[in-house]
Amino acid sequence: MTPSKIDEVHTDTIEHEVKAEQIRLLYHHGISIQVLGVFTAMIAAVMFREVADTTMIAVWFVGMIVVTTGRLYLNYRFSQIPAEQTDIAIWGNYYIAGTFISGTAWGTLALFFEPSWPVPHQIILFVIFTGIIASAYNANSSLFMAFPAFYLPPVLLLMLVMLRGGEAFFELETLFVLYIIMMAFSSKKYHQRLAHSLRLQIVNRSLAQDLEISNRRLKQLAEIDDLTQLYNRRSMDRCLKDEWERHVRSAKSLSLLFIDIDFFKQYNDAYGHHEGDQCLICVATVLQNYAQRATDMAVRFGGEEFAIILPETDQADAINLAENIRQAIEDLNIFHTGSKIANVLTVSIGIATTVPTQSAQLESFKIEADKALYKAKAQGRNRIAYM
Repeated sequence: MTPSKIDEVHTDTIEHEVKAEQIRLLYHHGISIQVLGVFTAMIAAVMFREVADTTMIAVWFVGMIVVTTGRLYLNYRFSQIPAEQTDIAIWGNYYIAGTFISGTAWGTLALFFEPSWPVPHQIILFVIFTGIIASAYNANSSLFMAFPAFYLPPVLLLMLVMLRGGEAFFELETLFVLYIIMMAFSSKKYHQRLAHSLRLQIVNRSLAQDLEISNRRLKQLAEIDDLTQLYNRRSMDRCLKDEWERHVRSAKSLSLLFIDIDFFKQYNDAYGHHEGDQCLICVATVLQNYAQRATDMAVRFGGEEFAIILPETDQADAINLAENIRQAIEDLNIFHTGSKIANVLTVSIGIATTVPTQSAQLESFKIEADKALYKAKAQGRNRIAYM
């Protein structure tokens, strides 16, 4: 995939996430605005029963309750669906359809209007319409089409009714039109600012996730040996220190194996560094297979030098594990003409075991493992030794 295609896919993904977040905001604000709409409808029904047909006003109010109940149910259904399973475009269309139905229901209130209404009731009607449009602006402008889907039906119906009043309502009509135009432009600007803000949030979140991944990778590179994928010396020192302190508290045995490939320089000289690297990987695989517990740690801390930290392991178990490792590496049958003790690759292993105490020193423990390794070498290699 070319860089331009990658950028296009990335942009499409961001825009999809922006729209998804806009629709979630609609449903998030929808409940409160719909409940508020019921109370407003109740006030309108009480106020206009004096100047309009009481039965029709009651029917209108029941219709508002039905529409609101349906929209609240949609809100509930949306909240119950996991985000990853939500077809966000369809739910956006549901919301826009719901706002259109609500707007149309509110618009039918204008059909009750008569020019003969007392002035206070006329004012109340316009206040209600401007109020619900302002509320819809706050609740619906996150997705641009949701706002006009709501305000256009009541505006058109109210304007149609006012036209019946002739010039008496010209000034009021003009002010109302200006108000609607102002709200439409404000809604568009709000939508654009919100979309830009959401876009920045999503990009920043993506960058933060990329940074976290990079940091984890850097940490891994700092703690993992690149060739063998075992832990490196830095990790060993940190882990051994932590385990030492933990074992001081628990008063349990801690064991440490130092492992050295016999005559590894001669192996490199005979077969080359590439084969030498493959040899190190094979040895590391064996060590990793034997360091099976979650607390065990297999380490490469030098060229051909390895270690295994064995928490809560006594000397007998450490000796048994070390012998199994020595035999497993010999059984790999990696041909080694440069070895002075065998015709295959072998290792020497030194074992140190102690019960850490406050007065004991961690460095002394490591020295004991090192001494045991040299003891194994001095005794002829391809063997284990302990102090």
